[in-house]
Amino acid sequence: MMKSEDIRADLLGLALEGNERMLNTLLGQYRPQLYAVALNICGYVPAAEDAVQEAMLIAYTKLNQLKDPAAFLPWLKKIVSNCCYQALRKNKLELTDATGPGMEGQIEASIEKHYDDMTMRDALYTSLSRLPDVLRSTMVLRYLSDYNSYEQVAAILGIPVGTVRSRLSEGRKQLLQQWNDHQYADSVEYERSQYWNDFYSEVFSGMYDDKNYLNVLKDHIKDDLELVFTSGKSAKGRNVFISGLYDDFEHGSRLSAVNSCITSGDLTIAHVSFANSPEHPTHCPPGSFVTMYRKKGKMTRIRLYHPLHLKTIVTRENA
Repeated sequence: MMKSEDIRADLLGLALEGNERMLNTLLGQYRPQLYAVALNICGYVPAAEDAVQEAMLIAYTKLNQLKDPAAFLPWLKKIVSNCCYQALRKNKLELTDATGPGMEGQIEASIEKHYDDMTMRDALYTSLSRLPDVLRSTMVLRYLSDYNSYEQVAAILGIPVGTVRSRLSEGRKQLLQQWNDHQYADSVEYERSQYWNDFYSEVFSGMYDDKNYLNVLKDHIKDDLELVFTSGKSAKGRNVFISGLYDDFEHGSRLSAVNSCITSGDLTIAHVSFANSPEHPTHCPPGSFVTMYRKKGKMTRIRLYHPLHLKTIVTRENA
């Protein structure tokens, strides 16, 4: 009769070869041990559950970084521990681990944007696309962007930090459920995300110089577009957005760069920079986050956030 250690070794071997179902089975077997580690550090159930869920997401995407298969369980425990300590630092909670040295090393808090394992990449993009918009936007910023602190995500989406935390907790649960159902997904959602990334990058970059791009954008926007501004105020209508572009033209301002563009399903978040004329140096902010929602390929909602406030957040975090 095979020992449980032998069975787990076989499961790990299959997981390392790209069999996500085996990896899911293996993580499920180790979950009680991981939860015990998290509970010992965090001291209460909700935080421990969140740490284990986040650690399992990291394990899914970073399995190819495991050098020694025999060290799989210690590797998992280290990820869980780091997730716990990171959460404690973020939440400013009192540590309950009296014996630990107070780990200072930080793990990456986001899922990598580039995947050596295309199957995992396709499963991730497919699973993310199945989440509700409010969860997906929070998860995308947290795990796929460079602006992923709780404070930054809250500022960009215009929600309280507490809401970010609760959405991430629910988002992780739903993502893992979707991942289990779409472990062998095709590349349709990933390719669709790349299409929209390229679309917005090209149109935004060209619309100030080429009217054809501006016409493409006009056609892409629904007549009853909803706009939400940094202040929280909102407006309705495609003409409101287009008139803002013409106002930029008149003042010599322009979008100078699309710094990043991230898409999941019908959601795209772009980080753009602006350049102003010498005559009107403050007409546009230095940059903006543009969160766009679509239905049937047409833009239905935009939220704008100017990162002048984001610089203050970053400075405070690094102090």
